[in-house]
Amino acid sequence: VVVSSGTAALHIACLAAGIKEGDEVITSPITFAASANCILYCKGKPVFADIQEDTVNIAPEEIKKKITKKTKAIIPVHFAGHPCELDTISAIARNYKLLMIEDAAHALGASYKGKKIGCCKHSDMAILSFHPIKSITTGEGGAVLTNRKDLYERLRIFKNHGITKDRSIMHSLDGPWYYEMQELGYNYRITDFQCVLGISQLKKIDQFIQKRREIVQRYNEAFMDVEKIITPTEKPGAKSAWHLYVIRIKKVSRRKIFESLRKENIGVQVHYIPVYFHPYYRKLSYKKGLCAKAERYYEEVITLPLFPKMRDGDVEDVVNAVKKVVGCYRG
Repeated sequence: VVVSSGTAALHIACLAAGIKEGDEVITSPITFAASANCILYCKGKPVFADIQEDTVNIAPEEIKKKITKKTKAIIPVHFAGHPCELDTISAIARNYKLLMIEDAAHALGASYKGKKIGCCKHSDMAILSFHPIKSITTGEGGAVLTNRKDLYERLRIFKNHGITKDRSIMHSLDGPWYYEMQELGYNYRITDFQCVLGISQLKKIDQFIQKRREIVQRYNEAFMDVEKIITPTEKPGAKSAWHLYVIRIKKVSRRKIFESLRKENIGVQVHYIPVYFHPYYRKLSYKKGLCAKAERYYEEVITLPLFPKMRDGDVEDVVNAVKKVVGCYRG
């Protein structure tokens, strides 16, 4: 079910899952705010579980600690394009009778144990984003994938004002013109010309991902022996889509490194501020200290440029700037 944005996809996935006031949904703190906001849109409560230090994905053992009688669903986020431990998280969801919605906004083109992310082998739904910086783009857009017909029908209704023309589920039929609004839905439709762009982009996704992998390999090789830098890795059985390339800076001020790289005209960023650090979440009584590993991670990370149109010279510029800047600081 294709929609107007990745956020819209998350929202209708939560609506289709039946998230309502009083329900709790477990997700990661290291993600864009939309992964948790979609729960709030449905008047549910986001519950943040800590991360794994190697992949920065939500840790299955931390999910189990956060489950209560109010827990309705889990939204694991494939951070930076690296797949979560889907089989383990799926087993937890089944054991506690929870719905599972993969936030695969970073992960189109990734795979887990030989299966493409988005196939929903382990989950009830998976969402994608087609924002301009993602693996492919429709200018702006998103999608929800599912293998369940009941969820598919609900998703279709919620994206289109809650309206259906399906005679098999309508309450009455006044004539061939008739349609019914059965839910309070939204105008989350995507345009046809955006879909045409997306289809053309989809044909190129393998080459886009391959180019990202080549840049990652060059980065990893260049920073292998830099003592103060920890580079990202892939776990066995997982193939990342490499949406982001995030390094961790040890024994050096992250802020000094960040500002110095910006002065070198390197477009670095930080992904992400823990969601519950934001003032809106603080107003909802979320406090620092919820997820120690996530908070420590946030203090150390810098995201380096990574996109398919980077030329060899661009990659070299980034490598040289990082080595120069990191080498200048002792603490």
